[in-house]
Amino acid sequence: MGNGANFFSRDEKGRYSEYVSLAPARTINGVKGHLIKRKGDRDTYSNLPLYSNTSDVYFRQNEHGVCQARVYIGQKTILDFDWSHTHTNKNDGRIFERGTIHVQVWKQNKDGTFTRINDARSMSNAEMKKYGPILKGFATSVKLRKGS
Repeated sequence: MGNGANFFSRDEKGRYSEYVSLAPARTINGVKGHLIKRKGDRDTYSNLPLYSNTSDVYFRQNEHGVCQARVYIGQKTILDFDWSHTHTNKNDGRIFERGTIHVQVWKQNKDGTFTRINDARSMSNAEMKKYGPILKGFATSVKLRKGS
C-alpha cells in the first residue's frame, strides 16, 4: 500500500485499484470527499490509501458508521482525522474520547515511505473551518473538538 499504484479507481495508465466506492463522492466547502473501502480487508486505519487519485479526503467506516478521514495534499497523505476509538498519547497522556476527532500527522520519508506520528492533537481552527463541513457531511455526530 505504500506506493503510488494504490490510487482509488482506474487511473490514466489503466491500473486497477484495490479500493471500492461505498457512496458517491461529494464536494462540501470546496473539499471533495469519498467513502471507500479496501477490498477484502477488515477495518483498520491502514485501509485508506497513502495516495489519492480522485479526492481531497477519503473516508472509511466501521460498524459504528463513518469513523476516519484521511487528508491529501498533492495526492499524498498528510493528516488523519480519527474518531473511531479512544486515543491516549504516550508522551503527554492526553486522551481523546471515541467520537471526538484526534489529528495524526503523516510524514513522507526520504525513501518514499510514510510514517504516522502517534501523538495526536486537536483540530486547529483553520482545519475546522476548511474540513469541518465535509466531516459533518459524512459523519453528522462527530465532535470536531472536545466540547464541540
